[in-house]
Amino acid sequence: MTKQQEKDILIYDKIINYITRIDEEKDAETLWMEMKPLGHQMSISAFNTRLKKLVERGIVEKKSLGYNKNFYRISTDDKPQYSGAF
Repeated sequence: MTKQQEKDILIYDKIINYITRIDEEKDAETLWMEMKPLGHQMSISAFNTRLKKLVERGIVEKKSLGYNKNFYRISTDDKPQYSGAF
């Protein structure tokens, strides 16, 4: 595994852990802004790309409410979640 892959996995882990700890669904920008003071520095674009991959893998659920307003939470499905590789 390359250093970049290791770094990416750590970032995915941080996002998953943060979303798991919060008690409510939040939009992507709010999640990103709340993670920044905790030392998780990345652009909003990079955050959205990672969040999209987590949704595609079924780790995070996306709930759409109206035009261009989406909220996210950890998936409640019983299927396997995260293998540590993207």
